[in-house]
Amino acid sequence: MAVDGAAVMDAPAGAQSAAGSDVAVTLVTVIMVVVVGLTFAFGFGNVFQLGLRLGVPVWVAPLVAPAVDLSVVGLLLGTRQLALQGAPAELLRPARRLLVFSSVI
Repeated sequence: MAVDGAAVMDAPAGAQSAAGSDVAVTLVTVIMVVVVGLTFAFGFGNVFQLGLRLGVPVWVAPLVAPAVDLSVVGLLLGTRQLALQGAPAELLRPARRLLVFSSVI
């Protein structure tokens, strides 16, 4: 096995580019999953504490944050799917308003 880079020189240029692209896509995906996970955990903790301070029962408080997060994810995926299928703007407008409202909440 060559350590000096001779093996890399023998490989076609397209193979090197594809391998680098695969690594970049995987790295970006892992980073995004970590960011989304940390954001969810941060939001969950904040909403849980807020619910407890406002007197929400302990068994209900942990359900609020995931409900809001899943609503936003569902609206994002739904509006994207509708847009890809060529839905008219008047059909997408209410879903986008609800998305903005859910995001603000």
